[in-house]
Amino acid sequence: MKVLMVGRYEKGKYLRGDILRKGLAQNRADVDVFLGKGRLKYLRIARRVLKNDYDHLFATGTLTFFFSRMFCRKPVVFDAFISNYDSLVHDRKLVRDGSLKAKMLRFGDKYSCRLANKSIFDTEEHKKYFIEEFGLESKAKDFFVVEVGADNDVFYPAPETGEKKTLPFTVLFYGTFIPLHGVEYIIRAAKMLEKEDIKFLVYGTGQTFEADKKLAESLEIKNMTFGNVSIDKGPQGVIGPADICLGIFGDTNKAKRVIPTKGFQIIAMKKPLLTGDSPASRDVFTDRMNALLCSMADSKALADAIMLLKKDAVLRQKIAEGGYVLYKEKYTSKALGKKFLEAITP
Repeated sequence: MKVLMVGRYEKGKYLRGDILRKGLAQNRADVDVFLGKGRLKYLRIARRVLKNDYDHLFATGTLTFFFSRMFCRKPVVFDAFISNYDSLVHDRKLVRDGSLKAKMLRFGDKYSCRLANKSIFDTEEHKKYFIEEFGLESKAKDFFVVEVGADNDVFYPAPETGEKKTLPFTVLFYGTFIPLHGVEYIIRAAKMLEKEDIKFLVYGTGQTFEADKKLAESLEIKNMTFGNVSIDKGPQGVIGPADICLGIFGDTNKAKRVIPTKGFQIIAMKKPLLTGDSPASRDVFTDRMNALLCSMADSKALADAIMLLKKDAVLRQKIAEGGYVLYKEKYTSKALGKKFLEAITP
């Protein structure tokens, strides 16, 4: 089987695309990736699609999908990784609800899924959202879940050195600082734990970064360090030293529907994952078996969960090992490539 992947992202910067490309190849699929560039990018995509030298086309991005759909004579799979409408209008609030742009985003989300032969989502909750929000019940049979996962060539457990750690107990968060991450709750939890021997490392930048940094400064937090490092280039040096790693804790509806890429990266590195207790998390993780789940948007619950893991090394180890077993079974690139092929194959 040959799969043509088309989009406008850059290789190495869209992890879902990179993982699926690798996973498909590991399952002996012939994969070609064509990424449109420049002012004529969509015309270039259309010209590539017209070659018709593939069995399935996998399109990322609504505009990419519509251009591909017009010229494609083979089954088209839509990468419904995120709802642009939900993300920009309701989650990040960058587009006013009811505006022309919001209506266009909604149209793109709805009709990409309606016109695609099949659509792939990252979680069951995300799939349910598309069905209910856009009235796509009649297309539900063509909707499938393929989780984000993590690249096991990049994210893997650090080798045991036998050296005893002498640093303070370290809690790591890294991300793009968007509302669903709920960094403000991490900051307030850190303030509650100032008298404990705990060091918080917060890495990244993004929409809420300035507000979060100002919050930390206003609270005069002394146990938290902000930084901006490239996790994907050197995860061993960043994630490796952490005692526990944090997922997401925001109070947006989207936060309840997604599992961030870092959640899979953390368990791939055999680190204890502490993340918000949401329907999406419950679909993948079992509390205290392969992750520790705590109430969303609740700094006190987060602080209590951190202290629980700090005091209980046995539980930390159990969660780390359980998470790694789960990852190896279901969320490597090869496992997800196989799941993708099973979804698109009649």
